[in-house]
Amino acid sequence: MGIALRQSEPEFAIVDDYYRRAKREPTRRGDLEISRTDAFRSNFLDLVRTLVSKQSSHVVIVAHGNSDGLLMPLTDKTNDRADNRVLSELSQLVDQWPSLDAQMVKAYATGYAITQAEVRALVQNCYTIRNHESNCVAVHIRGCKIGAKTENLETIRGLFNSVVVSGPECPMLYAPFTPEWSRPRDKDVDAWTASNKADTRRREFYSPGAGRSRLVLDVNYAGSTSSTQGVIQHADDLAKWAQDFYGNMNHGVQRAMPIAAMWPESGYFLAHEQGYIDQINAVRPA
Repeated sequence: MGIALRQSEPEFAIVDDYYRRAKREPTRRGDLEISRTDAFRSNFLDLVRTLVSKQSSHVVIVAHGNSDGLLMPLTDKTNDRADNRVLSELSQLVDQWPSLDAQMVKAYATGYAITQAEVRALVQNCYTIRNHESNCVAVHIRGCKIGAKTENLETIRGLFNSVVVSGPECPMLYAPFTPEWSRPRDKDVDAWTASNKADTRRREFYSPGAGRSRLVLDVNYAGSTSSTQGVIQHADDLAKWAQDFYGNMNHGVQRAMPIAAMWPESGYFLAHEQGYIDQINAVRPA
């Protein structure tokens, strides 16, 4: 069992709703049950302070990323990002704690426009995580392309002394989804698709043998924003589809069904699909 932490910007609020319903995050070794979510201020110092406070062995971190690493600032006083290069240098300082080299602290502070006190706070909190045997044992980062380069994951694994760190090799997204439907008559899906142009990428889900009518889901992802549109043939089947998508019966879906999706070069994969897992890179000790 683990927790999910997400950046505090308003667009990340969907993450709370998603995990409240899905209650899990797929990993390459099976589903991780999510017991709760929380937010951290969008900088790396506040993230590590939050990790120290939560002391959770299994953590999902939802944050902006790219193939160079995390996109969040190192602290709230700088624009320098906590990318792979910056965290690699930080890890070298953590190796020294508590006897820090004064010149290295000064150079790190000057190089990334933060105070020496903030450097020490970063080092101390990372050291605390690294040396707590049950904190951050498994860290699953869900941010765009963070796993595209294995060194991004290796750096974070070394920084926290984690057993495993994972992240997607492609962009990914969380988005709300409220399909169109009608009552008492079923929705004419063919008429809807004919009159509504596909919004970037369209897929249709259909499982008549399992009592699930047609569901069309369009997903549009534009780098930092995402949107959905769609339709369901029979309104009462939305809860059944949510059971499939989330892998649990206690999702509480009636009208809205938030989604998480991997966004490879073509199409998309939802969290219940093998294609979602296939986009995840993970590192462990050799």
